[in-house]
Amino acid sequence: IKGVSEAWNIARGYDRYGGVRIDSSTGQPTKFPYNGDPVTNTGWIYDLSGTGGEAGFVFFTGPFNLAANDTQWVMIALVPGLGSDRFDSITKMREAAAYFQNAGYNNLVSLVTKVEDSPNPETVEDFTLYQNYPNPFNPTTKIGLVIPSGVEGLSTLKVYDILGREVATLLNKPLQPGTYEIEFDGSNLPSGVYFYKLTAGSFSESKKMLLLK
Repeated sequence: IKGVSEAWNIARGYDRYGGVRIDSSTGQPTKFPYNGDPVTNTGWIYDLSGTGGEAGFVFFTGPFNLAANDTQWVMIALVPGLGSDRFDSITKMREAAAYFQNAGYNNLVSLVTKVEDSPNPETVEDFTLYQNYPNPFNPTTKIGLVIPSGVEGLSTLKVYDILGREVATLLNKPLQPGTYEIEFDGSNLPSGVYFYKLTAGSFSESKKMLLLK
């Protein structure tokens, strides 16, 4: 691909010059090149005699129409397949792709390992407030945070609605240095944008999350 115009042509389902693609197996226009099945040798498949030995891929996402304070998650996966030959590799790739498509968001996303109120006594130097996951969520989500050494007093984690009204207090106690994971249950709240704020010592940070029911 050379240049933005060629990239957009491909993203729209045309060839790199903007021409309509024709499915050689049906003679009909299509926006999906090589949409056949090489394992069963059916449909429009790539002509191996025409390859130059190179490989590549192109990712496109969007466009998205987002409202103010809205959130859009895009998950992209590279799913390899290693089999006894090129056809067995395709079969294994399809099996892996099917697993990921049906695994569910919570099984695909991990953030921090939960540590109870007696975390490892390692030296932690930086505050961290992680993005909640899953996000959007319904009705529960988890928030990861890191408390460094030398913090005195209470650590608080509170949730606010879009108008700045406090709707939940998730944490309000002194914490030892370490990594924590706090669960938030929004069962009693309406769908919408919420903010969670961590305050510990002189540190304060807020992040946005989206509850969708």
